[in-house]
Amino acid sequence: MNDKNTKIGRLLMIGFEGTELSKDMVSLLRDYGIGGFVLFERNLKTPEQILMLNKQLLRVDEGFVPVLAVDHEGGRVQRLKHPFTHLPSARKIGELYQRHKSIDFIYEYGTFIAKELSAAGFNMALAPVLDLPEKEGGVIGDRAFSDVPLIVEEIGVSMIAGMQDNGIIACAKHFPGHTDTKTDPHKGQAVADITPDALMKHMTPFIHAIKNRVGSIMVSHTVFKGMESVPASLSHRVINFLLKKEMGFKGMVITDDIQMAAVSQNFSVSGAVIGSLKAGADMVMVGNITPEGLKRVFDDVEVALTEGDLSRDLIEDSFVRADIIKGEIGARENILYSAQEMAHILGDERHRAFVKKL
Repeated sequence: MNDKNTKIGRLLMIGFEGTELSKDMVSLLRDYGIGGFVLFERNLKTPEQILMLNKQLLRVDEGFVPVLAVDHEGGRVQRLKHPFTHLPSARKIGELYQRHKSIDFIYEYGTFIAKELSAAGFNMALAPVLDLPEKEGGVIGDRAFSDVPLIVEEIGVSMIAGMQDNGIIACAKHFPGHTDTKTDPHKGQAVADITPDALMKHMTPFIHAIKNRVGSIMVSHTVFKGMESVPASLSHRVINFLLKKEMGFKGMVITDDIQMAAVSQNFSVSGAVIGSLKAGADMVMVGNITPEGLKRVFDDVEVALTEGDLSRDLIEDSFVRADIIKGEIGARENILYSAQEMAHILGDERHRAFVKKL
């Protein structure tokens, strides 16, 4: 394995086609030293198949534990179906919390989510959403816990603790807040015209998550007029200055999928990867990449490093950050379950009874 490839590969979280890895795919992933994988519905069929696929991904590079992630917000964004517990929307969780004000309840919720994900071999949940909902319509809607920052903070911090105390890295998203832009970044460029004071209101839940040691934060593709002309996921001012230096975030900074239209309309995959890494991202998500596309990204990143357009020190810092977080949260130890043990955890009636309370 080429050491240069490994350092670059560790900073990519990729998606792929299929429900298992071919020998050629295993060889390719090993050669490039890929640092993380995100699984979508196209990869997920049965619990047994999901566990086997995650074990395959774990064994690609002996001695290295990749990030194994899945969207698991609940409501309309939950990739894992029955017999995984069907989770309510964030809005429903927020409404329940406002009635009972029970932090212990939210912690327990995060705990059983972590147990089910761990049982299937994952070590990261792309959740919780810490955005505030738009005033009218918009892409976030019921994916937000509340429109009150304090409630979002309290739920978010407790849920994160429940997950991370049980070996799942939480990923708070979508920094610095989707705000009131109406455009879905999957479909086009999302632009927000917002004052610094108004933006601070949206960032407050993230500030509290950082103080409570959230393992990772996902950066949005929203363009913030008056701040930068590029999406936040490619913005040095948003990632390196605001998130890392001003807020002191020490965990992993992950981009949303750079193949969304909000980015892909104006940047090639390689251009977006290089731009995000220059901005300070520690892991760039590429949701569906071919072997040819992967080779092109590596070649282009290496050119950027050779020509000094991209700093090797930045690469090294990001490489170390991800390893530290996985170690601190215990995400190295998740692939320990047999299919029988997984079935026992997924069949735990306490999880379903818990959700029925909602």
